[in-house]
Amino acid sequence: MASTTAVRSKRKARAAKPQNKSGGGFHQSWYAIARSDEVSAGSVIGRDFLEGRAIVFRGEDGRACVMNAYCRHLGADLSLGKVIGNDIQCAFHHWQYGADGACTKIPAAEKIPKAARIFKFPTAEKWGLIWAFNGSKPLFDVPEFVGYEEADLDIRTAEAFDLPVEPWVPFTNSMDFQHLRVLHGLKIECDPDAIHVGDYRIQYDVRFEDPTFGIFDQRIRVTGTNTIALAGRLSGMGILSMATGTPTPDGRTHGWSVTATPKNEGTAEERENRLAIGEAFFRRLIQEDEPIMQTIRFHDGLLIDADRALARFLQYVRRFPTASPVAQ
Repeated sequence: MASTTAVRSKRKARAAKPQNKSGGGFHQSWYAIARSDEVSAGSVIGRDFLEGRAIVFRGEDGRACVMNAYCRHLGADLSLGKVIGNDIQCAFHHWQYGADGACTKIPAAEKIPKAARIFKFPTAEKWGLIWAFNGSKPLFDVPEFVGYEEADLDIRTAEAFDLPVEPWVPFTNSMDFQHLRVLHGLKIECDPDAIHVGDYRIQYDVRFEDPTFGIFDQRIRVTGTNTIALAGRLSGMGILSMATGTPTPDGRTHGWSVTATPKNEGTAEERENRLAIGEAFFRRLIQEDEPIMQTIRFHDGLLIDADRALARFLQYVRRFPTASPVAQ
């Protein structure tokens, strides 16, 4: 097994990146940090996240909350503490913080310093995941499937991958049609000029044929730089797939998948079968990509005409805003 130093050296070698990180930090995106069922009422967990560490806890009101993990007093990890009502209590000296990040109680002091506050990430729950936005205020909504509401779908959420790259790298797949054709064997035609590239989202319609599963008619949406959602039909069946990646301090991306199908289509057994097909399709793509992602030194070096759509994605990534709110 390679040493930690050797692994870090390899990561530093991937210096040529298309994103503009002059402002420091990571892209201002929604990042999945835990499954909803991992955090029950009154519990807290810790996660390595962005440049450091965060906690996810759920108070007695049932709301999930994501915060910087380190107590403002002496830096103890709050994931070792406990939930008191809707607050989190530090295990070291029992400083207590409310759901907005402000300190609410210091047992050894009558007055709480104004600076006794930890960063609270904007938090949301959707698709069986708890999401945190990297910034003081969300710039856009949590990723979704175009044309579908969560309540109308059967959903299956799972941890899906762990790769030694930044989160946007696996999602070059969303517009790297050359790659989709030659590695994954998909028959696909898409006019790059028909792809709508906005400030925070990319959207387009496409039909592709998979050699195993058949013809997909898809409405694809990329949200931020780290989530892709495919909403459409596979050989007439309603199958939806979402993949999202979250950065960790060691330069890796931890990924989740969400597979869904409309509740009003078919029997429970048929819906389960569709979910299994959707998961199998996604797993195959990941398995084919994984060996390459383990050693890639990604750079947008020699692009050709077949990369016109990919070039648009890389431009989108390059101008995407970044933040490092915990460090501020």
